[in-house]
Amino acid sequence: MASIDIDLDVFSCSLDGVSLIEASAGTGKTWNICGLYLRQLLERDLQVGALLVVTFTKAATAELSTRIRDRIVDTLRVLDGGDAGPDPFVPQLIATVSAAGVDPAQMRTRLRHALQTFDEAAIFTIHGFCQRALADTPFAAVLPYAVELVEDDSALRLEVAQDFWRREVASGALPQVLIESLVQRGDCPDTWAAQLKAAMGRPLAQARWDESPAPGALDDAGDALVRAYGDAVVQWVNVDAAMAALGTALDGLNKNSYKPEAIERARQQWSDWLGAGNPLHALPAEKDRKLHLLAADTLNDKTTKDGLKRGISPPQHGFFDAAAALLEARRLADEGLEAARLQLLRRFLEQGAEDLRRRKRERRLISFDDILWNAYEALHSGTQSWLAAALHARYPVALIDEFQDTDPLQFAIFDRIYRHEGRHGSLFLVGDPKQAIYSFRSADLFTYLSARDRADTRYSLGRNQRSTPALIEACNRLFGANPAVFMLRGLDYRAVGSGERKRAPLVDDTHSGTSPAALRLWRIPRDEAQEGEEGGDRLPRALAMQRSAAATAAEIARLLAAGARGEVRIGERGLAPGDIAVLVRSHGQGARMRQALARMGVVSVELSQASVFATEDAEELERVLLAISEPARERRVKAALATTLMGCDAQALAALSEDEAALLDVLDRFAGWRDAWLRHGFGVMLRRWMTDDGVAARLLARDDGERRLTNLMHLAELLQQAAGSASPEVLLRTLATRRTDASGGEAAQLRLESDRNLVQIITIHRAKGLEYGVVFCPFLFDGYPAKGDSGPMRAWHDDTDQLILDYRMASATDKEIAARQLRERQAEDMRLIYVALTRAVHRCYLTVGCYAKTSFGRPSYSEGARSLLNWMVAGAEHGLEKWREAKLSPAEVDAHWRGLVGRSVLDGKPVMALEDLPDGSGEALPPAEAGRRQPRAQRPPQIPSGWRMGSFSALISGASHESAALDHDARILPQRSELDEAGDEAAAEADAGALLAPAADDILRFPRGPAAGDCLHAAFENVDFTVPDTWDDAIAAALRAHPQPAANAAEAERHPRMLRHLLEDVLATALVEEVGRAPLLLSRIAKTQRMVELGFQLPAPHLSAARLNAWLADKGYRMPRLGFSDLAGYLKGFIDLVFEHDGRFWVLDWKSNHLGERPADYGPAALEGAMQSHGYHLQHLLYTVALHRHLARSLPGYDYDTHFGGVLYLFVRGVRPGWHAGGGPAGVFRHRAPRQVIEALDDLLAARARVEGEAH
Repeated sequence: MASIDIDLDVFSCSLDGVSLIEASAGTGKTWNICGLYLRQLLERDLQVGALLVVTFTKAATAELSTRIRDRIVDTLRVLDGGDAGPDPFVPQLIATVSAAGVDPAQMRTRLRHALQTFDEAAIFTIHGFCQRALADTPFAAVLPYAVELVEDDSALRLEVAQDFWRREVASGALPQVLIESLVQRGDCPDTWAAQLKAAMGRPLAQARWDESPAPGALDDAGDALVRAYGDAVVQWVNVDAAMAALGTALDGLNKNSYKPEAIERARQQWSDWLGAGNPLHALPAEKDRKLHLLAADTLNDKTTKDGLKRGISPPQHGFFDAAAALLEARRLADEGLEAARLQLLRRFLEQGAEDLRRRKRERRLISFDDILWNAYEALHSGTQSWLAAALHARYPVALIDEFQDTDPLQFAIFDRIYRHEGRHGSLFLVGDPKQAIYSFRSADLFTYLSARDRADTRYSLGRNQRSTPALIEACNRLFGANPAVFMLRGLDYRAVGSGERKRAPLVDDTHSGTSPAALRLWRIPRDEAQEGEEGGDRLPRALAMQRSAAATAAEIARLLAAGARGEVRIGERGLAPGDIAVLVRSHGQGARMRQALARMGVVSVELSQASVFATEDAEELERVLLAISEPARERRVKAALATTLMGCDAQALAALSEDEAALLDVLDRFAGWRDAWLRHGFGVMLRRWMTDDGVAARLLARDDGERRLTNLMHLAELLQQAAGSASPEVLLRTLATRRTDASGGEAAQLRLESDRNLVQIITIHRAKGLEYGVVFCPFLFDGYPAKGDSGPMRAWHDDTDQLILDYRMASATDKEIAARQLRERQAEDMRLIYVALTRAVHRCYLTVGCYAKTSFGRPSYSEGARSLLNWMVAGAEHGLEKWREAKLSPAEVDAHWRGLVGRSVLDGKPVMALEDLPDGSGEALPPAEAGRRQPRAQRPPQIPSGWRMGSFSALISGASHESAALDHDARILPQRSELDEAGDEAAAEADAGALLAPAADDILRFPRGPAAGDCLHAAFENVDFTVPDTWDDAIAAALRAHPQPAANAAEAERHPRMLRHLLEDVLATALVEEVGRAPLLLSRIAKTQRMVELGFQLPAPHLSAARLNAWLADKGYRMPRLGFSDLAGYLKGFIDLVFEHDGRFWVLDWKSNHLGERPADYGPAALEGAMQSHGYHLQHLLYTVALHRHLARSLPGYDYDTHFGGVLYLFVRGVRPGWHAGGGPAGVFRHRAPRQVIEALDDLLAARARVEGEAH
């Protein structure tokens, strides 16, 4: 087989045999595929139906089909005497075919026939090809003659898992201890259905399992554990003596291991375990576990040589021996349980795969994965040997595009057709292994590499037709700096040359006559806020990400402003927003970039992960469809007319109510649309409604019209697919369900509404195959490690490139397997970098260098220094294995980048430039000029606001609402557009300082977010604090009203226990303890002493944000600056709880915020931070004013200082009897404003001074 790549000349290469064409980014892959196709068509006189072309997405299939057809048209035009233009394709094709003995008349005849029959062209996705093959020969695949294609078979897969669990688990056939272990691990039908999907998605992988345990092994291990546990319990009675023995020998033990806090944690953990009465009690997480410190073997190992020399022997006590024996027995029991669990899982996966296929056959269903598997089985079964020969005869030539994205199953299908049983067909495999980035879709690069080794001829495309010579040279230098840059055996970088394609140049007059480098490198700079050695004081990761986004936005704004002035041009036109792309890895990075661009006045578009069913357009479409389904219901029709989709304003609706004839005409129109729905289906009705009512024109006249129209058409498409042929009632139920959970998977994610003249923020995966004039890669410097496999299976490739699905227990801790997995993950990340850096035509911006990460209180650079970008320039002298342990300083990494830049020259000019990452300052773009805007709908004059209702929510968010939301913390907080990408780091560091990992049923593990907050509030609102027997019913009602997400059934079962523990803890905590007064415990507050959700309306005739901001600052209350519109009306709200205790009245607000997992996280400083950042100080002051006014009117002899106790804000996740911080109970914020402050706020709200002044 061929082992040397030959530069491909598509017009002279052989058309026979198996050929692999390696096409680097931008080298004209599609151009060459078209050449091969037309040569086969003309030289061999093949029909379009006999030329099989396969690619991997529908979009790529459509594009390839269009490009091939256009080439046929172009060639015919030239043969008929037309101009060939500057592209050499057609002249070279005609010359080649003529040399093969085909005259122009024959060419015209064959091309015209191809054009006339092009609808029969065999250009498919891989699934489309296999489906066509099976449809033509259903008996070969042993399939029902008529089957229904289902895109999502998850419900059927879950059904299989549920049936297995009913038979094997719920039936009681398994040992109870194994069932408890399954529940403890979170196993359930849902998680096992996901395991089945993963296994069936890679059917040719080799599964590796441990041998089945010996019969009775689990029982024996369990008995031994019970005995060891009993012995330890007996010895624990004398724990004080054991600890005393340990104290005596402490000077001889390793000081790092036996710190006082570690010893105390070990004692507490043993106490928890032995006090639980359960040998299989859940132990702390491995990283937090200290049990071994009191085991005899550890004490022996940790006794130092110096201690032995000084005569200090390891401490002796019966408990230490019993502890060692128990830990060993527990290890063996856990291994036995895991072995039994894995054997059960193995049985399920083997039975479940066959069961799922059987059920599909019985129900005449087929999924996309089934299409491939059925084709494979039909070709390899041995009973249908004629099928491969028949397909080869029908398709004597095949061109497989994007072959790097294939998997073993797909390749086995084509290999069988074109190479088996002596066949040696014409097969072209076209791809670029450097762009293999879809392993999450089961694509397997190792299949490509194996097929490459078996090809008869290996070609390469070595000229980049996309980018400028300078940018090509920059990429050659960058990827060529490390010979092992792509990490995998057989995957090397070959330098490419510049192509012949002519492009308009990028001209930049803003650089004083010197053309800036094509690859602009921004180095992460020093952090001026830190002190450190030279080169050792870089920005932290989160700050580097933020600054890189800001610098990118500022540079884009600068370029666009210069483009508008004609100073930065592509050819003769100014640089436009549509010429620029920002490439990101995730939606979080995209959101960060969109915000940064918005701050600079740059409008952008981004592919969002949000569901179209969660939009306002889905709500409005539901209103319209409800009205069409019941046109006689006048109120529904008017509600539909009032939507943006139908555009009636209040005046038009009022006029309609006064004109009975006009109203009847409208009702008739809705009735007509309903008739169209019933007679012709949803799609026809929707098109008729949109046409009759001018919906598209109405939407496009709006500023956000493209977005709204895109959403409407997207919704219509999804509804048509889901229930288009069903009755209106069924379709409306489908829409309501989808809107409730706002789901729908990838198909429901918001689509790009427009790429017209806007900067694009796009994921690297999405950008593959695209090109942009100027590209920014602001976040590729990130070296944060990707997460590996979770669950019982680990996927990796062995030395023969066989994919292994490893379920063996030892594989979880096998360092060699972990290293292989890490190498494969990092290799794919490296290929993502290659895809990103090869999208640019003229210029690319890349942030590089090191960032800091705090480790043990000091900045660490190991993660940032060992990032993949730094591997490219500094890894060659280390090798991959040593690189992971290398300790490079930022100064050393900088030196490598400077050296690379210094060497990167083309024709005496630098192709790279290195400078410090800019600070992001710059001039924002001015608003678009009115004369250049598209025509938009005229907005009606703004109606004076007049008197209206406001709320705390409205004040804090800068909006006003006619009905105030209940002041649940989750509802009033401003929504964050993204999570801090340093969150994982911070969480990891916080965990390192935690005393104990929270138990599985601790409220700290309860879900977070608005729904969780509502659930916790409901539980507290509905219970009788003094009657614990009623709590469970209230908890159940709260969970029914506010269901919480759960990964599995076991987690859902923990939710009621979490809430029960929460109530017990909060109600038993002494919230206030004062000398001479009874402690304040909510468990003593009867229902007659409290009011829940006390509503109020405070007059606010003239309230402005400026006055309120100034007043709060003057009184010392720190909080976000308010920006609401002036309010003339009332402030409306609800107080969670008002209660009386010991003659005083208190305001209490429940807060479900998750602040951490330690008592200190709920101490005074943390609570004050939460109160300030979320604006809660204003909230409690408003509550106090409301209650103060109420009591002054309703309580005889009321005095604020005597009768008002204060406000209590309970951050309930941290309120528990054993937790204290800052001298008081954790999680309790207590405050009572001075009387003068409350009276001053009362006056401010009522505008008394202003009104009195005006009266004079």
